Amino acid sequence: MSLKPHRDGLLSAPGRQSGSALVIAIFVVLLGSLILLAIARLSTSSGATLIYEVQGQRSYWLAKSTLDLGFVQLFPLNQPAQSCAAVNTSVRNWSSNDWAGCQSQLTCSENTIDSKKWYRLVSTAQCGDGDFITSRVLSAEASE
Repeated sequence: MSLKPHRDGLLSAPGRQSGSALVIAIFVVLLGSLILLAIARLSTSSGATLIYEVQGQRSYWLAKSTLDLGFVQLFPLNQPAQSCAAVNTSVRNWSSNDWAGCQSQLTCSENTIDSKKWYRLVSTAQCGDGDFITSRVLSAEASE
């Protein structure tokens, strides 16, 4: 087998194809593109998860605060226990900076068991707008 000079001065075998470097380069570029695409998708889903978690925490704390407010209305300091009529059960739309896009509602029910009055408060809070809306429901019971 004889070698003949190639146009750039390198020797190559006659009739042999060269260009495997091009195939390897295309493979590396495609592999890198797939890795970047996977990282971009993970980043996007992580961002959405973070937004959902933050909205969930806002909903939880608003529901808890609304529940606490209901107990203050039901059991005022240095006064006898009130009835469920004293509890504000209307839907509240919050517009302050911290609670913008949130709303809460409280329900109250009374039961008498063995001549003892029991109160059940259920607080529902919802926060978010657009695609990310979270809701939390908390309940608590208390007696006189």
